[in-house]
Amino acid sequence: MKIIGTGNTAEVFEYEEGKVCKLFIDGYPKEYVALEYRNAKELYRLGIRVPQPFEVVEVSGRNGIIYEKIEGVSLSQYLLERRECLAECLDEFARLHKEILKQKSTNLLSYKEFLKGMLVGKCAKDAGLFEKIQMLPDGETVLHGDFHTNNVLITKEGTFFAIDFMNVCYGPALFDVARTFHFMNEIDAAIADDYLRRMDVEKEALGQYLDIVRECRKYEAWE
Repeated sequence: MKIIGTGNTAEVFEYEEGKVCKLFIDGYPKEYVALEYRNAKELYRLGIRVPQPFEVVEVSGRNGIIYEKIEGVSLSQYLLERRECLAECLDEFARLHKEILKQKSTNLLSYKEFLKGMLVGKCAKDAGLFEKIQMLPDGETVLHGDFHTNNVLITKEGTFFAIDFMNVCYGPALFDVARTFHFMNEIDAAIADDYLRRMDVEKEALGQYLDIVRECRKYEAWE
């Protein structure tokens, strides 16, 4: 198979016509792959703009997922070459995020379950973080959990698709906005503020969620 993309935990290969195979690195837990597949199926069922997931496979001892092939490039790559399109792209980026956050589902992990599961065995000296997470508000909004410009594809026709579904969960919409704002703010504070304006959210509303995002980020790398 021909490789067409590389990430931190997986590589993407050409597969059958109209399909790609996302193969995870050696040793990547099979249960994580199954979780991403279930998340992707739920987003697709809800009508969110994501590649259709077809099946879980094993290739040369590595676990993977077969997805619909979306002919496009990451929004990050697109903007490197077309900076003049930033405002228009931010409009569409925020529109796609709003479409995701309009959906409700409890057929996923709650964001509290997801965060605490990710922290298990990684923050023994920071047990208070579990208590802070548990005290956060509940919600039933679908959260992408990792919505940033590397995880959005733009096609030649200008259609935006969300990818990468390992962190999908449900909870309050503001948590997902806080995650995205944090990612963008690390790169460009002005663009992060522009994103918030397009989401119709005041930064002050993100306070408790931003605190948790900052504290959890240092424990998120998969080992």
